[in-house]
Amino acid sequence: MTNTPKYKLVSSFAELRKVVTRCKKMGPTALDFETTSLDAGSGRVRLVSLCNTKISILVDFDRIKGGFKKCARLFEGGQWIVFYSGFEGRWFQAAGSDPELLDVGYLRRAILGGGRFKLMQIALWDLDVEMDKTEQAGNWAAKRLTQEQLDYAYFDADVTWRLWEYWSEQSDPGRWDAFHLLNDMVPAVIEMEDAGILLDRSAHQVLVDHWGEIKKKKYKAIRRMVKAADVNNIDSASQWSDYFARYLPDHVLAGWPKTEKTGQLSMKNDTLKNLAGTFTGTPLEKIFDLLADYKTISKYLSSFGQSLITSALLSPDKRIRARFNIGAAKTCRFSSSGPNLQQMPRDRELLGEATSVRSSFTAGLGRSLVSLDYSGIELRTLALLSGDQQLLIDCIEGDVHAEVGSYMVGKAITKATKAGKIARQAAKPVSFLIIYGGGAPGLSYATRISIEKAQGLIDFWSDRYEKAFQFRYDQLEEAERTRYLRMADGGTIYMGKNPELPKCANFGVQRTALSIMAKAIVRHKNSLDDARGNGRQKMTRMIATIHDALIDEAAKRDARNCLKLMEHDMTQGYLDVFPGAPIERLVEGGIGPNWAELD
Repeated sequence: MTNTPKYKLVSSFAELRKVVTRCKKMGPTALDFETTSLDAGSGRVRLVSLCNTKISILVDFDRIKGGFKKCARLFEGGQWIVFYSGFEGRWFQAAGSDPELLDVGYLRRAILGGGRFKLMQIALWDLDVEMDKTEQAGNWAAKRLTQEQLDYAYFDADVTWRLWEYWSEQSDPGRWDAFHLLNDMVPAVIEMEDAGILLDRSAHQVLVDHWGEIKKKKYKAIRRMVKAADVNNIDSASQWSDYFARYLPDHVLAGWPKTEKTGQLSMKNDTLKNLAGTFTGTPLEKIFDLLADYKTISKYLSSFGQSLITSALLSPDKRIRARFNIGAAKTCRFSSSGPNLQQMPRDRELLGEATSVRSSFTAGLGRSLVSLDYSGIELRTLALLSGDQQLLIDCIEGDVHAEVGSYMVGKAITKATKAGKIARQAAKPVSFLIIYGGGAPGLSYATRISIEKAQGLIDFWSDRYEKAFQFRYDQLEEAERTRYLRMADGGTIYMGKNPELPKCANFGVQRTALSIMAKAIVRHKNSLDDARGNGRQKMTRMIATIHDALIDEAAKRDARNCLKLMEHDMTQGYLDVFPGAPIERLVEGGIGPNWAELD
């Protein structure tokens, strides 16, 4: 690699100890591993590079008797800057060491907002440095490493250090607080990812087969209305776009949302459902509804179907191990991958039939799942951020969705009746569309009511929750003035030169919900570590965080105490963000044999 800074190669334990001791005295030092495998259980750390303003070191552990495992404890008591601390953290953990790792990616996110990126990308974006990753796939177990491999290994630490300096200069106390909020979750996330969650494969196969039958019925119904000569591939959005563009009048096509990249007619599920509402009582309503249903069941099959069973079968202990990506969304909310458990839907009526994907996720033999979910945390968070007492009262003592539903049907409703449940369910999207910047046309589409009635809903909401409604515009004004939004955790999100109302309205609420969950996750991990250290909760493991929920797996005898710990930690996490706020009806959930059955 060209322009690689000079470094010293260290190959003895005594030399390494001197270097590490010096690093500890100096403060944070960039660290990067090159390993013979991505799995800390089967591979070994071959190289570690260390870099700060005065230290430029590359260590070859194959030249040190005992290798990395002998040396890992030396790093405790220091501060080590890394990129993707989940990787280095696992190798230290496997070696019985627990040093403090500071992830530069989270510092960047604390200032700009979340996102997914690689080291080579932010090196180019932030430092205008190009990184050649050719050697990344090299043989790191070779007896002799090439000069190109050694240079490549050291350069990663050098770039990591420069990024740390760059973003440190732009930090303030609030942004440092936000950095630690994200960075401190890593040990808990490692525990979740390593523990995995058990799938009842037989029960899930029955569910998947049933979805397959529903899909066939929807396919046949669509084919009775649209022949293959018109749309050969029912799954092709472009073919449907061309079909409707040929046959529908211009005034309909003019109001149809288009895709950003291709300019084709959007075939998103929400768009189709909204269009169905526009053409109530016509054949177009039926075809739009059928297409939306077909896309829904196809999504269930592709995202939550056979792929989950395959993922479990490929695992030695038949557990699904997803990745929980910290700060991946712009708001720094979690995302999940391989599979995406964040997408896992709640129990619901799917195309007129009750279905529960979550019932397929079960506890192991002799164990129970323990889970709590923050109840209505987004609306509660908005009430506290905006100082809207009426919204806070309705969140705690009343029911925001029932209030809106009552207005929509013109009389008081209750969840105790079927009609009340239906009206309340129909009202649920209303508050979220309004608080996230939606106007009358969008609300009209979503609820299948006239624009006039939609505007009436907005007027009702803005009158009842005046401060919460105004909060949207306060956020927009801040973003227009500074190009940033300051978050409740002290961090910031960069909003650009032309901030949009929906994002400004949304981001502060979403980020604050993440802050609450982050505090709870760290607290709960510490509580479980303390309990396990004292001989309690020995089998308990954190196994997932899904949206605003935590899930543990515990021995049945420990489940009740685990639930108490979780409730305490989630309550305190909420109070960390909103000291003195009311905690009534804050969490809901319980203990059960699977994720869907919690008492």
